[in-house]
Amino acid sequence: MAEPAACPFDILVHLRRTDALGSAGTVGLALAQRLHAYATGLHVVPMSPVAFASPEAVALYVNEAEGAYRDALQRAPFWQAELDARGLQGTWSASQGDVIESLCQASRWSDLVVVERPQLNPDAPTGWGLVSRTVFGASAPIVVVPERVRGDTVGRRIAVAWNGSREAALAIRGALPLLARAEHVQVFEGEPVDNPLGLRFLPRLDLRPWLARRGIVASYGAFTARKDCGAALLDAAHAIDADLVVMGAWGHSRIAELVLGGTTRHLFQHSDLPLLVAH
Repeated sequence: MAEPAACPFDILVHLRRTDALGSAGTVGLALAQRLHAYATGLHVVPMSPVAFASPEAVALYVNEAEGAYRDALQRAPFWQAELDARGLQGTWSASQGDVIESLCQASRWSDLVVVERPQLNPDAPTGWGLVSRTVFGASAPIVVVPERVRGDTVGRRIAVAWNGSREAALAIRGALPLLARAEHVQVFEGEPVDNPLGLRFLPRLDLRPWLARRGIVASYGAFTARKDCGAALLDAAHAIDADLVVMGAWGHSRIAELVLGGTTRHLFQHSDLPLLVAH
């Protein structure tokens, strides 16, 4: 038997449904093709705390959840067919319980996690919903895909938001394989983030030679926005026909961004482009 082809990257794709790829599935498999990655499809059957409000509810809900979990396990052929159509290797996985905990657990052995951002999320405001909480808890960068995006060519033209922050650096490190394969990389250089302790002489990363040493050719331009930084960044990404934005997420206090506004909140709410983010 022939040995399976090597896959240098692992991509985890969260599927909200088991009968359709959705935007996360489409983008996740496109990224897997671009990176020659091993693609794991994951569906999580949630367990709601409301189910444990009464003994009668517990029995009914647990029985329904067990059935849904067994059904999800049987959807492996659906995922395998999608992999075969694209010449990819991968596997199907199902879990039961808290969605965020499952995604964060699986992120520990993944290079990228692809999740769908629902257009409407009645469960929690932006910053406290599934996507934001996963970004905070995951061990790998998250690709946040708007619900209606169908980005088969995602990663071809990449916009990078750089301000010297820890979050931006983590996002760029996670995006390196995609940056190396992109047709065009545009770095928008914003104002550097001040150290909260006021230490002026900490070493700073010069991004240009750092990327060049990794064989990544990029264009650079100053980015200034006195207000509505999120909207300005999205406009700038559209101006270069970007299909992916790489950025740090929740660089300031999440509560401060929710109250006062912020780049992450705006883009999570309004972006029509996939976002590769890290916190």
